Amino acid sequence: MSFARTIFGDVDPSTLGVVDCHDHLIRVGAGEVYIDGDHQLDSVEKAIEEGGYFAEASKKWSPNGGTVVDMCPINCGRDLNKLAEVTKAVDGLQVIAATGFHREHVYLETQSHWINRYDVDKVAELVIADIREGIDKNDYSGPIVERTPYKAGVIKVGTAYGKITPFERKCMEAAAIAAIETGCPINTHTTYGTCGLEQAEGFLELGVPADQIAIGHIQRNADVYYLEQILKLGVYLEIDGTNRIKYQPDSNRMMELRAFYEDGFADRILLGTDSGKRGYQKAYGATSGVDYNPAVDGPRMVDEGFDREYIDKLLMKNAQQFFTFKKEG
Repeated sequence: MSFARTIFGDVDPSTLGVVDCHDHLIRVGAGEVYIDGDHQLDSVEKAIEEGGYFAEASKKWSPNGGTVVDMCPINCGRDLNKLAEVTKAVDGLQVIAATGFHREHVYLETQSHWINRYDVDKVAELVIADIREGIDKNDYSGPIVERTPYKAGVIKVGTAYGKITPFERKCMEAAAIAAIETGCPINTHTTYGTCGLEQAEGFLELGVPADQIAIGHIQRNADVYYLEQILKLGVYLEIDGTNRIKYQPDSNRMMELRAFYEDGFADRILLGTDSGKRGYQKAYGATSGVDYNPAVDGPRMVDEGFDREYIDKLLMKNAQQFFTFKKEG
């Protein structure tokens, strides 16, 4: 039977409901928080409140509610016990947790990081263990590993602005080994929408099937021609960064989504919000939050005359397909 892997076990992908393909409910520290304290999302109570907004908005589209893909990867502040508390407390909420890696920048000084010290096969083994055995309670911050019962259901990989560093290339190689071995999907971080094409080409060259790859944050590069060069490779694109007026208006995202539909790519577009800061979440006082896709984007697309079947694909069906493991067990 096909399945998606949530932190509470494998489920029928059709039960995921609305899927926020890239977001953050819990982050308890690490490099991003050191760089900018607004990334600290350590309150279970606030995460329950934020998750509740998303679940309630999602129920207007699906009786199953919704699923948040929490994209905090290895050594970046994961706390699966807190994430489990949040999920248990919110009716209509499921969570898929991430393994894999962020861009090199967030690991601060990396010469002595274990990713550089271990060979690529050993790094891949740790990713595979997160998927098959359970995510380390200590987030691979070492040296002791204590497995939680909560398994990863997606692999993250991030790259720098305008380049892929040797550190990031090694992370890509380890992620590819793990994805091929387990059938787990890869969802990426691009910095300001750069290197998306290179990520896709790199994973394909490493042998990862195209339908197992999603290129994320890519809406920052609102060049439809460029974005469709990536889509022509057979991979998915993940459009997030909602309500980021400091970067570009939401009308750019709507323009991209409409163009993808008209050009025949309706089945490979995913939505997320990436509300990974306190300043982006309602529970911390922001005006928008994790619920943006079902609460704002969906109704807007209805108002703007988007095909209803396409809206359902964007909010639910495409992601339900993408987060289905490509291997059994």
